[in-house]
Amino acid sequence: MKKSFFLAALCLMNVALMAEDYELRTLTFEDADAQFAPYTLDYANRTISTWSDLVDDAQYNGTLTYTAGGVYTWCDAQNTLLTHSFTAPYWNGGHAISNFTTPGFTNNDLPANTAWYELQFATLQGGNNGSKNFCVHNGHVDDYNADYTSMQTIAFADGKARVIDHMYVTNICYVLNSLVYGDGYNPPANDTTKLYAVAVGQDANGHEISRTTFALYNGKDSLLTDWQKWDLSVLGEVNAVAFNIVGTNDLYGQWGLNAPAYFAYDDVAVRFPKDDTALPNSPIASSPKSPKILYNGQLLILRDGKTYNMMGAEIQ
Repeated sequence: MKKSFFLAALCLMNVALMAEDYELRTLTFEDADAQFAPYTLDYANRTISTWSDLVDDAQYNGTLTYTAGGVYTWCDAQNTLLTHSFTAPYWNGGHAISNFTTPGFTNNDLPANTAWYELQFATLQGGNNGSKNFCVHNGHVDDYNADYTSMQTIAFADGKARVIDHMYVTNICYVLNSLVYGDGYNPPANDTTKLYAVAVGQDANGHEISRTTFALYNGKDSLLTDWQKWDLSVLGEVNAVAFNIVGTNDLYGQWGLNAPAYFAYDDVAVRFPKDDTALPNSPIASSPKSPKILYNGQLLILRDGKTYNMMGAEIQ
């Protein structure tokens, strides 16, 4: 008995020591925490200096997210190093910053002359823990569309693998309305309907190394309307995390998933060694209008005849 107690205590001590080996850096999407150099999204003629600058002027068909061919990008360059880019229009998938809210998700809550798909950036209460900004994921891959689309990812801009400890997630109002009341594409959910967000851990070559799921809808008695913590540490050290939306058979039709493939996320926490104090400087700091290209899902900066990633590392 004493030996078992000693071993248990030793294990707890080891866990405590391991916990002290890292600190958490959190991507909040709040302007006060914006830690990146200003840059310009040329296609929209907009300079991005804060996270709110990435919020579009409309939830649907806005300049930032629906200008065809425009590369919408963000990078938490001096903090978590997480980055994401997508090529507009947003209906093809992406992660867009938002601060839109809608007080409910019944048809009575829908503004006049508006469809629910036009309110694709709104949560019920804004960001997690009363904050203003958050991020909205759109996109899924299934048997129907796998030949021409791919999962949307967040990645570490410096190419290093790290543990993403957790993020907070919730449903947007458009998804809630579609699941509870149904729409022209999706029937109302039933007691056995389930809708999940899937996080896929990837290595430096984009290969899957781990995955975990989170229930966005788990029957009528489990309707996610508030922010909940999603443990992503189970993925282990990853270079990127790709997200997908999957559901039960009643949510699928002839053309794949009928339910809207969205969820909102906020406060993404990443583990960093406590002695990891060096943060690179981005080349866009001194030249925010440097030409940019999107290559293999990564935004690259062109300057002085050389190519850099968003963290300022030269690409050979």
